[in-house]
Amino acid sequence: MDRFRPKRVLIIDDERDTVEMITILLQTEGYQVFSALSGAEAMRFLEAERRKSPEGEVPIDLVLLDVMLGDEDGRNICQKIKEDDLLKFIPVIILTVRSTLQDKLNGLNLGADDYLTKPFINEELLAKVKVMLRIKDLHDELRKERNKNILLTQALEKRYSFGNIIGKSDRMQEIYELISDISHTDSTVLIQGESGTGKELIARAIHFNSPRKSKPFIVANCSAYSQNLLESELFGHEKGAFTGAIRRKSGRFELAHGGTIFLDEIGEVSPPTQIFLLRVVQDHRFERVGGEETLEVDVRVIAATNKNLMEEMKKGTFREDLYYRLNVIPIFIPPLRERKDDISFLASHFLEKFSQEKGKKIVDFSPEVMEIFLAHTWPGNVRELENVIEHAVIIGKKDEIYSKDLPQYLLQKSAQTEELATLQDFERDLILKTLKETNWNKHKASKKLKINRSTLYGKMRRYGLSKE
Repeated sequence: MDRFRPKRVLIIDDERDTVEMITILLQTEGYQVFSALSGAEAMRFLEAERRKSPEGEVPIDLVLLDVMLGDEDGRNICQKIKEDDLLKFIPVIILTVRSTLQDKLNGLNLGADDYLTKPFINEELLAKVKVMLRIKDLHDELRKERNKNILLTQALEKRYSFGNIIGKSDRMQEIYELISDISHTDSTVLIQGESGTGKELIARAIHFNSPRKSKPFIVANCSAYSQNLLESELFGHEKGAFTGAIRRKSGRFELAHGGTIFLDEIGEVSPPTQIFLLRVVQDHRFERVGGEETLEVDVRVIAATNKNLMEEMKKGTFREDLYYRLNVIPIFIPPLRERKDDISFLASHFLEKFSQEKGKKIVDFSPEVMEIFLAHTWPGNVRELENVIEHAVIIGKKDEIYSKDLPQYLLQKSAQTEELATLQDFERDLILKTLKETNWNKHKASKKLKINRSTLYGKMRRYGLSKE
């Protein structure tokens, strides 16, 4: 709605003189005024204006409604307006010649927002109109914010539904099923996997498929802070707790109350801080840094790490009791190199995503590019693949992605892989040829190849060479 256009007021009254008088009064104040002499005419007008207005926009800003419309009861019109899903947002001021308390209550009980007794003072009418329009403006802003929040929540739920975690391999299907099973519980989850495998995406999918989805999802990166700062970040601090603490600060656990806290890189937390974490995971209680008040929170804890916490426990850098508190439901996300079936699936997903974002019409990969993708070990996992394809879409000039569109490091690795494969093929062919020439006599073959027999046996096993 254009906030600079004049406010639109509808007068519903069967007395023409009253309508004309109110119209002149309101037009003098800059309002756009419409009128109807009966309830039926008013409802037809509102319906026509609704059709002309943008979807979801209230067609009129205010209704002035006379209680007695000839043979009609204006309160019935008020009731019809307030029972309509869209028109109910229009404030209604009842105009009545009767001023008994019961008459006023009857009008307000039917949904009227205010009343004015005839005959009225012009200044009183203008004051009520101004107040009602201001209240409507505030309600409109609140409604817009609520609708934005609803749309945002719906978008987040769609984005982080486990059906949108891309992967069709058997191991990913098992993870989907596990997410479905655990989302409606409050059990603590420990997600393990290499960097770039999508641990936070899994955590968000659990949250947005749980009863806590309308509450906060708070991320705390445990590797981003020193020990002292991490404690303040997680638990908050009181004013004066340390140099620079100029005011009280709420920590991530407080902010996550009612929802989920995601403790990313939990393996980086120092042993002293692990003691505080153990208590809050176990009892949901903690104190702010420098504070004495014990706070209690209702949160679900999901932790993630790219470290092997079993090894960290053996080294004494991670507490065993904290590990078992976190590892109630373990999820291990396999690296991309161990689920080759997902590479083409993920690549197509990212190609479609970035083509739309960059306004390009790139629809496929050349066979050479897919060979490079399948041969690469993807140490950065899904995140690396996503970055590679974003780079390729930006560089690409045609409707397919070609090898020249890929980052240089990927082409260099591909060339090295091809060179190594060529050398291995040459070595295998040479050994096989020599064995045949010596009638599979390993002693003679090793002397001819100028290697010892144990080396020859090893290479034969590697290349699968046997006389049979």
